[in-house]
Amino acid sequence: MSTTKTSLPKVHGSSFQSAKRTKLKRFFAGEGNGKEQTATNLIQDSSRPLVRVPEVKEFFSQIKCKVEPQQRYHDRKCASGFNVVKLFKPNENKLSDVLKWLLDPGESHGQSDLFLRLLFEHLKFDPAAQLTANAALQTQASTYPVLHDRRYMDVLVKAGAWLVIENKLDSPDQENQVKDYLEFLNRTKAAKYALIYLTLDGHKPTSLDALALKTHEQNKRLHCWSYQGRLRNWLEDCRKNCEAQTIKNFLADFLAYIELELKRESENQ
Repeated sequence: MSTTKTSLPKVHGSSFQSAKRTKLKRFFAGEGNGKEQTATNLIQDSSRPLVRVPEVKEFFSQIKCKVEPQQRYHDRKCASGFNVVKLFKPNENKLSDVLKWLLDPGESHGQSDLFLRLLFEHLKFDPAAQLTANAALQTQASTYPVLHDRRYMDVLVKAGAWLVIENKLDSPDQENQVKDYLEFLNRTKAAKYALIYLTLDGHKPTSLDALALKTHEQNKRLHCWSYQGRLRNWLEDCRKNCEAQTIKNFLADFLAYIELELKRESENQ
């Protein structure tokens, strides 16, 4: 394991240091074998810095030696570090394929239209719009000939209500892109329609002016979702309601990938 040298910030204020010491004692409590006392010795003297780097490194070195054999034994039984989604490192298009697969009632997950109905519930579509059993789905669906210009929507759902998912994992907003997608949906004459603008952090599309953005959001035609927020909430509902253990395991991996890998990408942007 590589280590990065960091300089610890100076901590001022006796009450703040006291609170920190209390938290550290609670953290190390239960380690046993003198570890709690070692930690206490590191933090009990208020006249010196809260921690000393060499002592902290030595302490965690001892913890590592104790934990690693137990972790290896656990991994032989459970493979706790394995994540099928992380294994393939999906790009934007592959993640759109996963979303389409989950939403398609005829796909191999075997849950029929469950996941699509749950998504419609999250969008607060009227019950009459939830004609989902015979839904038709496409990835990279063209806006032509409804619109003269050809644009390609990441996921298109036709299910009584029409839904477009624009997945912006790592690509920039194109000029008038969201405006054109909403115009496409409007021209289909669907009784109910919406567009999910999906990004790492839930930011708004730049291809709409402020007034149009406000109007479409108020009319619930445009939903700006983040992977960490609304999408994650929907996936949690899918996992909770799914009956197939294999698919529940996949959804758990997908959620873990969002929480660990995509969250890190969002923080690094």
